[in-house]
Formats: sequence, structure tokens, C-alpha cells
Amino acid sequence: MRLKRLAGLARAFVAVVGAVLLVGCEFVQQQEPGINPAEAYIDAKTTLLQSADDKAPATRSYAMEALARVIGAEAGATFAQALHDESPVVRFAAALAIGDVEYKPALPALRKMARKNTGERDKRVFCAVIYALYRLGNDEHAGELGALLFDEEREVRMDAALAMGKMGEPSAKGPLKTILANEQDDGVRIQATESLALLGDSRSAEVIEAYTKGYFLDLRLAAIPALGRVGGARAPRVLKQLIHQRHPARVRVSAAGELARLGHFEAEGYDLCVASVKDPQKVLEQAAKRSKRAADKDAASLKRLAILSLGWMNRQGAVNLLHPLLDSEDGGVRVAAALTVLRLLEAYRPAAVSPEAPATRPVAKSPQTRPAQKRPKLQTAKGKD
Repeated sequence: MRLKRLAGLARAFVAVVGAVLLVGCEFVQQQEPGINPAEAYIDAKTTLLQSADDKAPATRSYAMEALARVIGAEAGATFAQALHDESPVVRFAAALAIGDVEYKPALPALRKMARKNTGERDKRVFCAVIYALYRLGNDEHAGELGALLFDEEREVRMDAALAMGKMGEPSAKGPLKTILANEQDDGVRIQATESLALLGDSRSAEVIEAYTKGYFLDLRLAAIPALGRVGGARAPRVLKQLIHQRHPARVRVSAAGELARLGHFEAEGYDLCVASVKDPQKVLEQAAKRSKRAADKDAASLKRLAILSLGWMNRQGAVNLLHPLLDSEDGGVRVAAALTVLRLLEAYRPAAVSPEAPATRPVAKSPQTRPAQKRPKLQTAKGKD
């Protein structure tokens, strides 16, 4: 009996030592032995700023969005300069970024863009300009979003709905519900539904949830991040189900990232994202064998989604994998890697040196928290809402 008891104690001791060693290994892995985190942060920031001047408009627009998310008003001068970019896609991204971080020095340029006849001619960009002006305290053009919401171009309708949701004005619920009554384009419907959810419409979150389970991959990929942004009690459970192997690879990595955004880390999702960064083509081939649907062949998109999803997972060890991608020839991959590295290494962010930028990332103010003042109602073109 004594021998059995000693043997039991010995096994328990070995188990405890093994657990400690495992924890120690994880700790070492998190320390990124090959990369100096402070230097990696600077490398990623430099990559984003350089990408803002890339020859490809898509890369420049990606950079605007990324800079707004992780650098904030410190990159305000870059946003203001991009308002004069030849590409409307870049001007749109720059105006949104200015509104998100409330970069006030850009106000004169925005006012000039909003002038009738001589200002911004692209209605998509104009939606973003209206939003930026509103965030900076100028609501002179806010009422014009109602007409843009019913424009003949789907992208204009979508961007108007986006602006309404980001502005946070409860009066926008009427126009958004009106457009949903007759809108045939699912992309516009998803954006309008997300905006309604952000404005407090509880049923809209359920509609977005339904889109995440649909057949068409592009609509699912639009709905999953929308569900992550909207959140709600049901969102974590829905997103966790979407990580299952029966779903397409891009759906799985996107769901894993949004689940982590909501504070729910899944090891299976993390491993999938790492594998999708290392060899996206192999992951797609494996998914095709399991699926009865048409094979998804967009390896580049899968890789970018996986990189972005890692940014929400708070695993600094992933920087070892992502840092080399800062030199990628693919602008989307390069920007995604820089954004994710900056998110994971936020603790290593140096103090801002620009006199016009705060030392820490500004927290976007909700429009509802501003001092009470009379605001124009966001109504339809016929003014019935």
C-alpha cells in the first residue's frame, strides 16, 4: 500500500512539472525570441505610412483605414493630404478616417469638398465627407444623406447607409427602414441592416445572423464582420458555430477573428488562421475536399482575412509569423500584416512626437455624448420619415 501511495505521489509530481513546463513553453513562445517588439512596432508603422503613398489606389485606401484604426489622429496629416488623391476610393477612405479620429485641421478642406458645383463630384466620396464634417461639428450637409440613400448607384446607397450608421443619429432609422422595404441588392441590405443595428434596432442583428448562414460566400463574408461589430448576446454562439470544418475556409477564419473581437478566443480558429497565413492554397484544397460546394480558389483573400483575424487574438507570438510579410509584394497582405502587428504590440507604442497629435490613440466620441444641440433629421428624399 505504501509503494502504491508513493507511486501515486510520483505521478502527481510528474504531472505538475509537465503542466509547469507547458506553461513555460507558452510563455517563451509569447516572447517572440527572434524579433525586438519595439523595433517590430516601428517597422509596421513605417510600412503603413509608406503604403499610404503606394502606386496602387487599393493599397492606399487600405492604409488609410488601417492608420485610422491603430495610429489615429497622429496620422491626420496623411489623411488630409489623401483628400486630394486622384482616386475616389482613396478620398473616400481618407474622409472616413478623418471622421473616425476627428482630425480637426482637415475641416477647411472638407468644407471645400462639400461645396455645391465646385466641390466633390463623386457621390460616394461625398457621403464620407458628410460623415467627417458631422463628426467635426458641422452638420450643414447631414440632411443630404437622405437623397443619397435612394441613389440609382448601389455603391452610393451603400455608402450613405454606412455614414448614417456611423453618425449614430436615431433619426436615421426611418430612412434606413424605408430603403430596406424595396431594396433588391443584398450588399446594400446588409449595410443598411448593420447601420440599423448600430442605431439600436435589436431585430436587425438577427437579420445579419441569417446572412452569415446563407449560401452565397460574398454575402456571408460581408455579414460576419458586421455581426462582430454589432455584437449581441447571440453573436458569440453563432460565430463559434461558423468555425466548424463544414464551412468554407474564409468563413471560418473570418468568424474566428470576429469571435476573438468579442472576447472569445478559440484555439481551433487560431491554428486555422496560422495555417492560412503560411499556406492558404493548401487550406483551400483541404476545405474543397470536405465541401460539396464549388471550390473557393481565392488564396490571397484567405491570407489577408487570416492576418486580420490574428489581430484580434492577442497572441504576440504571431508577430514572428507576420513581421516578414511587411515586405510582401501584395499591398493588401502588407497593410494587413502591419495593422495586425501594431494591434498585437500596442503596449510597445512610443509616445507621439507630433505637436498636433495626442500621445495616445484618441477614443472616438459617440455623437450622442456631445452637448445637446439641435440636429437635422436624416430623412428620405421625400421628407416623410
